[in-house]
Amino acid sequence: MPKDSPIQDIRELDGKSVAFPAPNALGASLLMRAELETVHGVKVKPLYVQTHSSVYLNVILNKAAAGGGVLSTLKGQKKEIQDRLRVFYQTRAMAPHPLTAHPRVPREHREAVRQALLEMTASEEGRTLLKKIPMLEAIAANPKDYRVLKDWGLERFYEGQ
Repeated sequence: MPKDSPIQDIRELDGKSVAFPAPNALGASLLMRAELETVHGVKVKPLYVQTHSSVYLNVILNKAAAGGGVLSTLKGQKKEIQDRLRVFYQTRAMAPHPLTAHPRVPREHREAVRQALLEMTASEEGRTLLKKIPMLEAIAANPKDYRVLKDWGLERFYEGQ
């Protein structure tokens, strides 16, 4: 939200416009909208603006009372943008986006890609390449790391095809 916003309590966002990059952006929109409504009883008017950068600009330009974004994207903004915003609320932590393969991809191919990504994380050159997509770190994960998402009821907020 703007650094100078008078809003001090999360419930003050009830009924206000809040910018999000897209309806189904997991960390920046789905999780935020779900927590606002189910944890705090706050219903906002979503304003979908395509990108995280656009979220921050819409907030600075007072087109929205606040915005949903991922902390790493905020930290990637120019200092003059960051200096005009304040982090007002942080959702529960969750595992980052998984990289998955279709079951028809042979196991040895899936394993080769998994191993290559993990090895890239171990070298400076590999980390530089991963940052470009952007992936800060590759880690091994399994389905149980993501089961908590079912408990959070995010499907109620998913805007699907």
